[in-house]
Amino acid sequence: MPMDKKTTKILFSIDKNVPSQDTLEAALFLSKKSNLSLTYVQTSDSIDLTNGQELANYQSEFKRANFKDLEYIKQGGPFWKTLAKVADEQDCNMVIAGAACVKPGFLGGGMAATVDPFNSAILYLNAETRWAAPSTIVMPLDGQSETRQKFYRVSEWAQITRSKVHVLGVSTPSDKEDERYVHTYSIQGQGYMEERRIKASIEEVASKHCAEVIIERSNSMKPCWISAVSNTEGIFKTSAFQSVCEKASVPVLIMPYKEISGMGGVGY
Repeated sequence: MPMDKKTTKILFSIDKNVPSQDTLEAALFLSKKSNLSLTYVQTSDSIDLTNGQELANYQSEFKRANFKDLEYIKQGGPFWKTLAKVADEQDCNMVIAGAACVKPGFLGGGMAATVDPFNSAILYLNAETRWAAPSTIVMPLDGQSETRQKFYRVSEWAQITRSKVHVLGVSTPSDKEDERYVHTYSIQGQGYMEERRIKASIEEVASKHCAEVIIERSNSMKPCWISAVSNTEGIFKTSAFQSVCEKASVPVLIMPYKEISGMGGVGY
């Protein structure tokens, strides 16, 4: 599912280890803002939104309370794997997931491996994320050319939420070539947004600790989102992606590695 395909529907799910209200508010807000259908996916690890109530009655009450229809899919299986499978079956390219952060094991894994099976963008809320409509999307870029592949999805949601985009270029200290690439891609990112009439600001930083820089900027720009790609060989490596998923107190708009690589490259 190409990353430049317009979003047409929204799926969401909430695991049993996080508060439900913030993810539910995010799903409602975004589905109304985008005028897209909304579907809840109840996996074996998801909370039961109906709380045992007759589904038809719950859907009727949901619509009356929220002025929004809710489709409901029950499918047994692990949270992330099942959600990815249903999103693929539903041809959905926007998933909202409220879930505890998956930690890397001795042999790797963690959040990068968890989201890799998805063919869709994911708005991820961890256990500490509190929902607020974004006014800014922080868009980190590195010196890998593929990092630009997320421009379309970021621009789409910036337009829907009427957010500005803060282009955050992070280069390797003392690497002049990397610094030049970061500068070039950052200028391109700003130009891409402004061509679409999205307000954009730009900042370039040299740091070995990109995750810390990203978290710091997001904290100073709340309410905001952070845009991220799940894996790369550059400065925004898997460990940085893991740290952002674990430590961010704002939603993280994830473009999975597999989806980006399907467009000709990978990037953060």
